[in-house]
Amino acid sequence: MKRIVIIAVIVIVVALGGWWAYNRFVAQPPEPTATETAAQEAALAELENVIWASGKLTPERWAALSPATGGTVSSLATTEGEWVQAGAVLAELDNRVLHSQVDVAAAAVSEAEAARDKLLAGATKAELDAAKADIAAAEAAVALAQAQLQQAREGVTAAETQVSIAQAQYDELASHPTQTERIAAQKEVDMAKAAVDQAQAAYDIVRGNPHIGALPQSAALHQATLAYEAAQAAYRAVVQGATRQQLAIAQAQIDSAKEQVAVARAQIPAAEAGVQAAEAQLARAQAALDALETGATAEDIAVAEARIESATATLATATAQLQQTQIVAPFDGQVGSIFVRTGELAMPGAPVLMLGDTGYMWVETTDLRETDVTRIEVGMPVEVTFDAVPNRTFAGEIVRIAPMSTVEQGSTNYTVIIEVADLDPGLRWGMTAFVNIDAGGR
Repeated sequence: MKRIVIIAVIVIVVALGGWWAYNRFVAQPPEPTATETAAQEAALAELENVIWASGKLTPERWAALSPATGGTVSSLATTEGEWVQAGAVLAELDNRVLHSQVDVAAAAVSEAEAARDKLLAGATKAELDAAKADIAAAEAAVALAQAQLQQAREGVTAAETQVSIAQAQYDELASHPTQTERIAAQKEVDMAKAAVDQAQAAYDIVRGNPHIGALPQSAALHQATLAYEAAQAAYRAVVQGATRQQLAIAQAQIDSAKEQVAVARAQIPAAEAGVQAAEAQLARAQAALDALETGATAEDIAVAEARIESATATLATATAQLQQTQIVAPFDGQVGSIFVRTGELAMPGAPVLMLGDTGYMWVETTDLRETDVTRIEVGMPVEVTFDAVPNRTFAGEIVRIAPMSTVEQGSTNYTVIIEVADLDPGLRWGMTAFVNIDAGGR
């Protein structure tokens, strides 16, 4: 279309030049009037004030979307040409682990919130009854532990008593014979010897009697002799004292009793620890009941709220990491192009798809020269044509002029944004447009 406009301009210029030459050199017409000359000059000036440029039809709002992290494309949730709403997930990378982390974090938030709500609601009757039952069980455990400690202490006392008894028995054995025992035993021997001597004298008197065996003197001597031998044996036993074997047995009894003392004493620390543990459990049970009866304190509520905030922050972090693997529509629009397929690798900065609000489009010039940009301004009217819609001209208006140039193939250009009224619904994103700007009114 631009070529047609240029050819038309050239034809007009050539025609005007030919008409002037014909009249000047051939027809020799009369000199033009001042009005005719002014009209001709005005026509030429109007052509000189027209600025021509080409451009592209683009949505006012569009974006080339890519993921924030690299990975394999696991799903595409849209197709080219589909209209989507802001927030819709258009594509996802492989993120199964991140999905699990989000689920776990969400569950932690729910758990923290439930704990806070339960704290604020106060204790139920069942919870109070359970807490009282815990106290009763703890008190019973304390009583049992104290009884075991007392039993262990009594065991030590009993074992120490056995040591004393065994030691006394040993000392009793080791202390004999005493001088008194020696003297008493000797007296018994002497008395028995005197009785033998007396019985022997009486026996000697009747020794010649043929029936002496039947006489009482014979029996008396025999009994006195036996008594004397018994006294001598008793004396020897007294004088000898305890044997080594007896002392060894007594010492073994002492050692065994001492071992029992050590065993009994070894049970004391465990029994004391059992009492302490039972008392600590009782204190915890009582504190739990007191807390249930008192209700949540400001500190308890603050801790519960802090746990919710921590869980929420963890969820936000997990969600943010998941979102880095998702391409989400930032606004309502139409999917223009999709550049990848499922299973392909997507990288940050490499567009996966194009999204634009094609419900409102404008023209962006692509080759407006720097020599022309100084002649235009925002608000100027523009005529716009499209190759796709021949023989139709659309009215437009300049709404923005780029403050910075772009360089393409050595040419310095400026992008100009043109709003076009009543665009044909058949026009599509990326179609070529031609614009005519009348800069003469500036």
